[in-house]
Amino acid sequence: MEKKNTDKLKILFFGFGSIGKKHAKIIKNNFNHEIFALRTKLGQEKNDLGGKELFDKEEAFDLNPDIAFITNPTFKHTETCLECVKHNIDLFIEKPISNSLDYVDVLDKEISKRNLFTYVGFNLRFHPVVKYLKGFIDGKSNPIYFRAVCSSYLPNWRPTQDYSKSYSSKKDMGGGVILELAHEFDYISWIFDGIKKIDGVYDNVSSLKVDCEDLFEGQIICNKTKGNLHLDFYSRKAERKIQVYYDDLYLEGDLKNYKIRMIDDNDKLETISFKKNSDNMYKKQLEYFFDEYYKNNKECMNNYSDALKTFKKIMEFKER
Repeated sequence: MEKKNTDKLKILFFGFGSIGKKHAKIIKNNFNHEIFALRTKLGQEKNDLGGKELFDKEEAFDLNPDIAFITNPTFKHTETCLECVKHNIDLFIEKPISNSLDYVDVLDKEISKRNLFTYVGFNLRFHPVVKYLKGFIDGKSNPIYFRAVCSSYLPNWRPTQDYSKSYSSKKDMGGGVILELAHEFDYISWIFDGIKKIDGVYDNVSSLKVDCEDLFEGQIICNKTKGNLHLDFYSRKAERKIQVYYDDLYLEGDLKNYKIRMIDDNDKLETISFKKNSDNMYKKQLEYFFDEYYKNNKECMNNYSDALKTFKKIMEFKER
């Protein structure tokens, strides 16, 4: 039955770490929905969001939730999604889809068979710099090349936790820069009309205590152009940029500092600055998600089948 935008939804979170709590807090503060969280064990720090905590999966499914937010570790995503789909629950899946290609097509078929609403969360599509570049490039001829970089220092991601014990540092849990920084592949695919091929190298080159790749250096061929991408999480200098080249124009999107720089063929420089507010990306994403959900638009941006195309290109490269 189609939902009305006045209906209060039951939302069940699988995984209530930092990203789960971030989504739940925004929902609590901006949307009139009920929040439930399935926790893995008793004795965990209780949440301060007022949502009911459950420790039994069947009890959670007995609630008949409308939407499941899949915010647990990456390697659990597909298994959790399949369980939810069997209960006809719509899905919000935090990126990336999974850490392997196992059962991703099975999940796609089950979603289609049951006509469920799905969305894969890549919040950088709602970053003002990325949105500006998308609109600009859509309205102009194809660029001749791009160069993108995302550098950061893994121990700084979650300062209160031991980074070496987090799933971000463990290959079998979906760690490593390729999947943890999959945002770059997603926004590149979005801006340049889909990824056709990924090539390059990845390696573990730093002294960080991780058993996964901490470096990716590759070339990406898209439908509109081609370029290269650098990913690492060993750099003391945090940087997140994309440079786009035309014969008569240079564009630089600085996602960290919320700025666009443009240099034309007369060497004239123009700078556009946006207000820094990382939480606003997540809020805009949830506004989009709930708007499309109430419209029952199964073909919304980044639905599961849509996001699966880019994920397969990533995994085909990674497993090659």
